Amino acid sequence: MSKNTGMNYTARLISLASLLSVGCSVAMSGHCCLGQTKQGSSDVKPIEPSAEELATERTRQDRRAFQSQELMLAKSGTWIFQPGETPRILWRDVEAVRRLGCDQPLRVRWFDAKLNESPAPNTPGRWLAWIEGTAPNGTPLRRSLTFYGLPKELPTSFALDLTVAFPKFPGPDAPAVVKERQAELIRLASDLVVPAVLDSEKGAVLVAGLVEAQPLGRPARYVESTAVMHDEYHLALKLKVQGLQDQVRRLRPPRRRDPASAVLRRGSPAEAGVSADAKARIDAVCRAWVDDTGEPFVTLVARRGVIVTHEAFGRDPSGQCIDRDYRCWVASITKTVTGILFSRFLDQGLIDLDDSLATVFPDYPKNDPRVPTFRQCFTHTTGLAGHGELGGMRNMHLENVVLNGIDVNEPGVKYAYCGLGFELAVKAMEIVAGQSAVRLYDENLFEPLGFGDVPIGSASADAEFTARELGILAQWVANRGSYGPQEFIRPETFERLMPEPLRVADHGYIEDEGIGIHWMRHLKEGAPRDSKRAEDLLFGPRTMGHGSFSGCIFLVDPDSQLVVTQVRKKSGPRSDVWSARFFQAIAEAVSE
Repeated sequence: MSKNTGMNYTARLISLASLLSVGCSVAMSGHCCLGQTKQGSSDVKPIEPSAEELATERTRQDRRAFQSQELMLAKSGTWIFQPGETPRILWRDVEAVRRLGCDQPLRVRWFDAKLNESPAPNTPGRWLAWIEGTAPNGTPLRRSLTFYGLPKELPTSFALDLTVAFPKFPGPDAPAVVKERQAELIRLASDLVVPAVLDSEKGAVLVAGLVEAQPLGRPARYVESTAVMHDEYHLALKLKVQGLQDQVRRLRPPRRRDPASAVLRRGSPAEAGVSADAKARIDAVCRAWVDDTGEPFVTLVARRGVIVTHEAFGRDPSGQCIDRDYRCWVASITKTVTGILFSRFLDQGLIDLDDSLATVFPDYPKNDPRVPTFRQCFTHTTGLAGHGELGGMRNMHLENVVLNGIDVNEPGVKYAYCGLGFELAVKAMEIVAGQSAVRLYDENLFEPLGFGDVPIGSASADAEFTARELGILAQWVANRGSYGPQEFIRPETFERLMPEPLRVADHGYIEDEGIGIHWMRHLKEGAPRDSKRAEDLLFGPRTMGHGSFSGCIFLVDPDSQLVVTQVRKKSGPRSDVWSARFFQAIAEAVSE
């Protein structure tokens, strides 16, 4: 594409967006964004979009509007119902749905907890509603919901006390009027709990799960929650109704390797290949960092598998010192974790990077250029946008919602930082392996690596880890797919995760992009901005990892076998200044 052609295309898009009040942005530092013109192009006149372009954009907006439509019940309080009173499901905004082109009635099928179909939910217990229809673009529409049928006689031996407690409310700085009416506010919150449970699907999910669950003798882990039970029921129903049960192929466990690869362990500075005072120097920067900003965090630095430092710094909001098990939201580092999980499917030949999503999702059109590949899902070139607007991997029919707008999709045309591709990849992994998303991560990654109770709510930006757990994943990367005696993927599979030159139709080469992994280039003081020369970098030129909105750190320099992780709740003030000092201290300790 020539320079003039590129500017004309940008100008056309600007004009089109202006006419339709559409805001566009590309969340990638250092690259031209739609809605901006390159230096020297301020005199370019906007080009009027053609009638065809206007029509396409209007259709695209209509598809997005339809994808956001929600289902509801005709009568409140019937998520938990008396058998014989079948809940009636309808669109929340019927007029909008009709205006957008969906005028056919919905068909509802009912399944009990054993996935037996029934004309109506006529017995107590869990019930699943399978909803079918046709979307405005002519594709199948599929949704499913959870309900709970009450027994005829409720047990009277035990009743849940749903009084809400707020141990830290209203807080020392609350206005006097709030403190004086504290009892009223707590009473209101308590009064709202019971209706919220009875009149929501989450309430039905909770009640059904509590009734079905057996005592564990300990607190339930995240993967054992009633919400994950709900996910598993709906996945099983999807596989049954769509005839996919016989295609399930579980992941094989990691292979045994001999000799074992490095694991995180205690050892001497000499074994790690760092200066004798490396820990003291890195810890000193960390203490100064937390003293200045007040934001607590945990740091782990290791080399050759030997832990150089693993310490907690600072206090939580209650004034308590945090410990090394401090668990934090790692935001987009979740993408790296999802890429690692996907690599296991890639290694076992269950999914290929250049496969179309249609190879897994049966409703997707085959050989259709509007359907992304798995590689495009991981390199932000699906043509889709968003990080959680459609519910992410916990939306049991996310792939169907995307299908309902696939006719206006354009994969490979532009780069748009987006989490939706990662969510779709996990939905595909669910179908292939026959396991819900949370269980996929837990049984095929977290449990074999010896992690604790890891909450994970999305595939792109919602997981919570400790610094050590991130450190183990970083060591897995440094080992090229192995940890200790376990080989999760072959080294040649690991190489397929590495960043490669990314080219899109609109701009040609954009940047190197990997499967949830980026090159991480930290410059020495005084080095030219954006330099990629090895002599200007603090760490090796193949240093990789991923950034995080919450300020967490995930960095691996495979050439020097260095891993650096840090978890925190938020970046805190002056994070750019302090992180630069932090990395400088590490680089100096490693090089001496």
